[in-house]
Amino acid sequence: MKAAALFLLPAFLVSCAGPAGTTASSPLELLPAEPEKGTLFKYYQPRGESPRRNNWAAPLDFSGISWNDMRCATLISPSHVVMAAHFIRDARTPAMFHDRMGQPEERFIVSHKVLTGIGDIAVGKLNMRLPSGYKAYRFASVADATPGTPVITTDQTLTASVHQIRGVFGKGVALDWVPSIDPIYRRHLIPGDSGHPTFVLKNGELLLLETHTTGGPGAGPFYGDPEVQQAIRAAMIELGN
Repeated sequence: MKAAALFLLPAFLVSCAGPAGTTASSPLELLPAEPEKGTLFKYYQPRGESPRRNNWAAPLDFSGISWNDMRCATLISPSHVVMAAHFIRDARTPAMFHDRMGQPEERFIVSHKVLTGIGDIAVGKLNMRLPSGYKAYRFASVADATPGTPVITTDQTLTASVHQIRGVFGKGVALDWVPSIDPIYRRHLIPGDSGHPTFVLKNGELLLLETHTTGGPGAGPFYGDPEVQQAIRAAMIELGN
């Protein structure tokens, strides 16, 4: 009996483990031979367990995105989020986050600051810090934003798509389709997708590039811009930890 229990233990550990990570530096490295949509969850329950779907997007860590309301909030520290300034989540609506095992944590955005003159960004403060199992995204850099670089973008349908950088224009960045891949990986962004993030993939890590302001392939504030980063960090200090 004891031997049988020991034999079963590795299988139990595998079944309880979260999705494996990746060291890829381009989303194109993750795409399968047979095109498939980047649906992120097997099923999604805002306040319940929400297991990840086993597909090309499974190695990526989306635990720092609050999906339960179209007014998306993206974690940039254990207690701060960024949102689209024109689409801010109110203080009465929970901000639900799910770790890589699909376990939920509930927070509320108790205060925020709009970055007037910087871009379509509002920095929000959570009522409590999130634990370490929830990803706070680092910013992309200017060097990461080369035109033609494939990126991972998200939307209100809880789906990851693959677009590419069209170019950086001042404090903003615009996206485009990737002509060489199947159209299943495109998302035509529409109202309700505002504030959802786009990431550069670097050594397996998602780096925050932009949050959507406009539709189509997408465009928004460029989080690699030094002035944008400085304004965000100043807002975080003002809002407190």
